Amino acid sequence: MSAYKQEFLSEARENLEKLNENLLAIEKDYSNAENINAVFRAFHTLKGNSAAMGYMTFSELAHTLEDVLALIKEKKIKVTKNIMDELFEGCDIIEEGLEQIENDNSESIDAEGFISRLKKLHEKESEKVSIEQKATFTEEEDAIISQKEKEMSIFRVVIVFDRKNPINGAKSMLILKSLSEISEIIKTIPSKEIIREGKFETEIDIVVATKEPKENVEKAAGKVSGIKHLFVLGLHEEYVKPDETARHEKEIEKAKIAQQHHADVVKQIQSIRVDMKKLDKLMNLMGELLISNIRLNEIHRKRDYESIKTIIAGLDRLIMDLHDEVMEVRMVPIGNIFNRFPRMVRDLAGKEGKKIELAIEGSEIELDRTVLDQMGEPLVHLLRNCVDHGIEEPALRVAAGKNEEGTIKLIARREKSSAVIEVEDDGAGIDPQRVKEACIRKGMISKEDADKLSDKDLQMLIFRPGASTNEIVTDVSGRGVGMDVVMTKVKELGGNVKMESKLGKGTTVTMELPLTLAIISALLVKVKTETYAIPLNTIDQTVDITVSQIKTISGKELFVLRNTEIPLFWLQEIVGYSDPKNKEKLTVVIANKGDQKIGLVVDSIVAQQQILIKGFQDMIKGTKGFAGATILGDGTVSLIIDIGTIV
Repeated sequence: MSAYKQEFLSEARENLEKLNENLLAIEKDYSNAENINAVFRAFHTLKGNSAAMGYMTFSELAHTLEDVLALIKEKKIKVTKNIMDELFEGCDIIEEGLEQIENDNSESIDAEGFISRLKKLHEKESEKVSIEQKATFTEEEDAIISQKEKEMSIFRVVIVFDRKNPINGAKSMLILKSLSEISEIIKTIPSKEIIREGKFETEIDIVVATKEPKENVEKAAGKVSGIKHLFVLGLHEEYVKPDETARHEKEIEKAKIAQQHHADVVKQIQSIRVDMKKLDKLMNLMGELLISNIRLNEIHRKRDYESIKTIIAGLDRLIMDLHDEVMEVRMVPIGNIFNRFPRMVRDLAGKEGKKIELAIEGSEIELDRTVLDQMGEPLVHLLRNCVDHGIEEPALRVAAGKNEEGTIKLIARREKSSAVIEVEDDGAGIDPQRVKEACIRKGMISKEDADKLSDKDLQMLIFRPGASTNEIVTDVSGRGVGMDVVMTKVKELGGNVKMESKLGKGTTVTMELPLTLAIISALLVKVKTETYAIPLNTIDQTVDITVSQIKTISGKELFVLRNTEIPLFWLQEIVGYSDPKNKEKLTVVIANKGDQKIGLVVDSIVAQQQILIKGFQDMIKGTKGFAGATILGDGTVSLIIDIGTIV
């Protein structure tokens, strides 16, 4: 275990820093569930990592602190000063223990007395919290309310959304805007940042000061669709949550607590070891850039513009070399993620009563750290599905003529400018008819539309939100969220997902990913006055065709290229231009969309060049059709086309 001591200490200190930060935030506002969840996750991670290293007293301490947070999460105990003092003292003991471990590689902490005292304290203060809800405020907020009450009415606006609505965050911001036009917003629960990002379950709570009557406040708050319940209350008035809302929140909490067991496998990579030779090369390149900058200033001073071509050529070379080196430094072996999964699969298999071997190949393949960070969660969902849905119980496997021990393969490889990750199992496969019946039953697709789909298309329905063939929700799967997360995350990264499944034989999910998200090669194309960038790794070729080559079948345009029918789409229509298509000759970009090829009609091709990707933020993050934006040499902004979602 001593080989992993530094890694354990590094991660433990990062968690300790988060703990102190979030505990302070909880002390100021204990209604913020995100802060409570963050502390819960940190204690949970410390508990698991300590046990893995053999520091059992450390693990028991973290476990006891985790129990306190679980009771707070479940609203079984109140957040009091005594509880907060004990939580902070627990962090101090953890910090002292880390210093002891670093000094002598042993666990020389005495936490038995503290653990006993903490257990007695939360037992003493434990109480059942009523479903009746009252607003609580900080001293600062109380002062503001007291001042406003002299001239205005104070109302508490509680809104419960339909949980199936995917844009509750955006709708909440519209409600806040509407309320701000007739009132002053004093407080929101959760915070405006969490509301803006839509990171809440179903309910928001807004306290406003206004001179308008209650009816006008209710009218302003109820302008959007998707609201299930709306309460406009006096400041200290209680209300009772609707039964279905309270029940759903309990289910959500149970599911989250169950999923925490493997949360540590998706933690982000916080540090990268860099070879000194690479750092030396970066330093040399920076030195050359400095010299070139001095030469440029000298040229400007002497007006010796004849030499500028030589300097620019040298700068081009230096910048490309610098780019290559920085990209190399950011590359991390995919084994940093893969190596976290064997224990997870072992534990899940034991819980399910199954025998499963996880085989890992290609751990040495390198990916950009940002790409690797984003892939932890999708891989967890895929592996959990393999264990729960894919691999059969030993008796069923033997009856089917298979080895009683199932095999899951996690494979990484390089293909051209992409990385490919495959998750393969030799289990039962996906029954297209069962998927079809489940999706029809849940109203996700009509029977008429489902009858038209091939078996492969029916199997791909499992990537839709809410799709699950499990009738029973367990802590492993059954909620219909896992495969949707896989598809969404890979698409956000600019990648593609494919799946092959044979009933009784097994399933293979293949994810094709860019090696880096920072700088890519792209083809710049023109549509009217706008320039758009299309990632080069999605492009097959470009061709010129005439209008006479276009065929129309069932209202859809296509053309034939080397005996292959290629669907045709006009980029000008997709981005909102309605001008007539009056050209005789067309420029078409042939792009790969999964297993298919599509033709994208553009006005002209500008150039091929490397671009720096800038991701979208806040409410426009995840916009379909676009992977982000870049700034061109003339200072204009160009949107980056996402072939996977634009059509």
